[in-house]
Amino acid sequence: MSTKPSVALFLVGICSLISEASAAAKVVLADHSAAATGLFNNMRTPAALIGGSIVPLGILSAPIVESNDNSRAILLKKTNMLLAIASLLNEVIAITYSSVAVNKIAELTFPPTEGVAQYIEQYHQLAWVGTNVHFLFGLFGFACLTISKPYLLYGKNIGDAAACWIVAAMAMCIAIVNRGISMGYGSARGEDLSLKFADNLFGLVVTYVQLLVEWSSGNILPWTSLGFIFLSFVPMRRAWLATRSMEGGEKEE
Repeated sequence: MSTKPSVALFLVGICSLISEASAAAKVVLADHSAAATGLFNNMRTPAALIGGSIVPLGILSAPIVESNDNSRAILLKKTNMLLAIASLLNEVIAITYSSVAVNKIAELTFPPTEGVAQYIEQYHQLAWVGTNVHFLFGLFGFACLTISKPYLLYGKNIGDAAACWIVAAMAMCIAIVNRGISMGYGSARGEDLSLKFADNLFGLVVTYVQLLVEWSSGNILPWTSLGFIFLSFVPMRRAWLATRSMEGGEKEE
């Protein structure tokens, strides 16, 4: 009679040990710096390739404004140059974020984490989100650069067809990106998929802005950068007004 409680207690103890062992197996802390370096390199290399392609496509071979151009052609050519520069600089920022992050991963030792996503979130979140946002902006700008030459070389019909293809490709790319962002990170178990940087590309941009504002506190250079961006709207507005005035002159003739 007395052996039954002992057996029951023994079984309860065995079950407790198994549960504790399985719980401990679920949370295994390790050094994921190598995987994080690989992820940053996965973004840095394509960013460098796209940036290198933008230079000949949008800058070196940029269409030149000629005296016989109408206002629409002039506006298209000017927009093409500004878009090329903006796309290139976005890739430059993505390369800078990822390169500095790779260097810091190699130079500093951080405590182990459950996975590479947790490692990036805890120690390199701004760099990772910034790399992705600027890479995607540069990528979309690179795609839009291809819209000007069909219009300028082959006319409105071919230009409109090319524009439709570009919009279709960008819509597909954004859908792919949104799906990847919404999947979150962590294990494949449903409860962990709620861990994510954002729900879609717009949310990722919002997250980046929030992280950037937090990081910029007490740092004058990011605010200086933002100031120069707003300052650039002044000459852009002057260029726009000059093009509109030319259009008005053509209508009067």
